[in-house]
Amino acid sequence: MKKQILSRILLVLLALLAALALVACADVDKTGDWETATYVRDTEFGKGEKTVTVKVIADGQELTFTLHTDKENLEDALVEHELIDGDIEGYGMYIKMVNGIVADYDTDKTYWAITKSGEITMGAKATLISDGDCYEITKTVSEW
Repeated sequence: MKKQILSRILLVLLALLAALALVACADVDKTGDWETATYVRDTEFGKGEKTVTVKVIADGQELTFTLHTDKENLEDALVEHELIDGDIEGYGMYIKMVNGIVADYDTDKTYWAITKSGEITMGAKATLISDGDCYEITKTVSEW
């Protein structure tokens, strides 16, 4: 009797663990902004000394990149893994594409906002990174 109860408890725990693993590794839907996305699943890159996580948020969905890098700033770490593209300007790159998703202010008044712990950064080039840092890059619609 005790073995049956323990077996059932173990089965329930395994089922819950499997369900949690599926949710944690869920793909984003390749719809809306994500139709052009390069990656639609949380992905890990590189082999550097610093580990930085970058959450990309667009069209109500998000995924997380884990970057292992030796680069000094966020822009160089993202470029190193071909996760961003844009126009090079005096203070670094004006990011127009993240993970294959375009934000074009001139077309639809959208842009990429970079935050760390909810605080706006001064841009990817000016953002020096340290091991364990976490950033969010969010496709944002301008209110102007």
